[in-house]
Amino acid sequence: MKKNKALIGSALALLIAPAVLSNLSPQDVDAAVTTPSNLVGTVRRGSGVLVNSQGQTITSTYLPNFSSWKLGATTQINGITYYQVATDQWIAASSIVISDATPQVDTSVSGQNATARWNAAVVNSQGQAITGVTLPAQSNWKLGASLTINGKLYYQVATNEFVAASDLNIGQTQTTQAATTTQTTQNQNVQNQTQDQQLVGRVVNGPADLYDTSMDAFSSRQLAEGTDWKVGNMVQNKYGYTFYQVSTNEWAQSSNMKLNQDASSQVTSEPEFATSVTQ
Repeated sequence: MKKNKALIGSALALLIAPAVLSNLSPQDVDAAVTTPSNLVGTVRRGSGVLVNSQGQTITSTYLPNFSSWKLGATTQINGITYYQVATDQWIAASSIVISDATPQVDTSVSGQNATARWNAAVVNSQGQAITGVTLPAQSNWKLGASLTINGKLYYQVATNEFVAASDLNIGQTQTTQAATTTQTTQNQNVQNQTQDQQLVGRVVNGPADLYDTSMDAFSSRQLAEGTDWKVGNMVQNKYGYTFYQVSTNEWAQSSNMKLNQDASSQVTSEPEFATSVTQ
């Protein structure tokens, strides 16, 4: 049976992660293109190979493990379904975990108070970071609707501005939160001192990258090997990664720090903390 060649127009996808390199062999293409609903695909480990509309491998671009992409049209290549992720760039359906990216709105929390736990990144209703905008640590906000974006819960704090639920203490005013923070700090000071010794982490396996809560990403700053840093809060996310707070909005991973005393009992569970950079 004669096979047509499929040519696809402008990109429907928004890039969420950088590109690296890989290879695959050319294939024949069956021209059968459909447009799906508002979907997002998350790349499975080692499966980021892309082809063009002719079924030929794109050797200059490779999608990183666990990166997320907005999906465009679909096409069939040798009986295999592919999704468009950029101009003339396609990935096999079997190479991604597909989810619905349509924001799910919930107005039941409207009017509640919340306090920023630390300097918190702000995104729009599409989950895109708003450059230069953060919620200051301990600032108080009245919430609007909530949205679920790519499986993560966000609360509205201004027009088209949303903050991750994991960055907020819900139902607490600034005054209440300040009192709570003071008490927590006092408790930690008692717990963190052994013979007047403060909790300190020494950088190992360095230099240590720093996760910045205001950016929801690793920053360009690093801690030098062998340097000592006073440790504040300690949290563990749902993937088992533990982070130590070394400044207002900067955190180092436990794999890069050796504490001067056992503080495992003080690590709190924060399931959504730094999930954008850990899996």
